Amino acid sequence: MRGIIRLNDPTSHGGRVVAAAPKTKVMGVAVARKGDRCVCPIQGHTVCVIIEGDPKVTIDGVPVAFDGHKTSCGATLISTVPKSGRG
Repeated sequence: MRGIIRLNDPTSHGGRVVAAAPKTKVMGVAVARKGDRCVCPIQGHTVCVIIEGDPKVTIDGVPVAFDGHKTSCGATLISTVPKSGRG
């Protein structure tokens, strides 16, 4: 099962998700979607966005991000709740 991505979840580059859907939460934390912002500590990457999401799971018509999806800087998103999402 692919875990859902939420605000402050980490990336494979050591960054984290810094924006998410304000009204939709899983375990009290906002859910991240395609287009939401993240930060990356790698020089030149700084601010990036989530570029992948599951089109079958949307919030306000925007695909929700899950573990393994990518950011615009090439990082992979890592869920902190790995058993919360889609199979």
